[in-house]
Amino acid sequence: MNFQNPIPLFSFYVDHVFGDKINIFIFTAILIFALHSFCILIITKTFSNFMNAAAGGWRLRFSFIIYTLVMLLIILTHLVDLFCFSYVLDSMKVFSDPMNAFIFSGEMYTTLGYGSYQMPEGLRGLPFLIAFTGLFSASISGAGLYSMLQNLGKPSIKTNK
Repeated sequence: MNFQNPIPLFSFYVDHVFGDKINIFIFTAILIFALHSFCILIITKTFSNFMNAAAGGWRLRFSFIIYTLVMLLIILTHLVDLFCFSYVLDSMKVFSDPMNAFIFSGEMYTTLGYGSYQMPEGLRGLPFLIAFTGLFSASISGAGLYSMLQNLGKPSIKTNK
């Protein structure tokens, strides 16, 4: 084995995998992840406050319907993430068709696969970036749903102020 200086290899990767346009996508990924996390936090906190204020019998009858509606709301937050990535991809003319941008974003965000898309020279690292954003966003959503599910099993805590 011949271990060489890793700096030239790192420089090669930066130049060929993460080109100059990647900064816009990194900023977009950070913004999308931060907004997604904030939305999940607000949804979780609102659900918790709502369930704590609900009366015992009413809570048992409607809590799973409300939980289902909250799950749909969380799915919508993921769709918004996809639309944001698609918008940036379409604005930067990475793909010729907006539908290709959306499908590519969906494949990468859900980490289903690379598909048949050939990325331009400086954007070959973009699938990794979108996939990491999707993985972490799904983890945050899962944690929020889990905490809300735990809240369903707790007895009602009604405070009198």
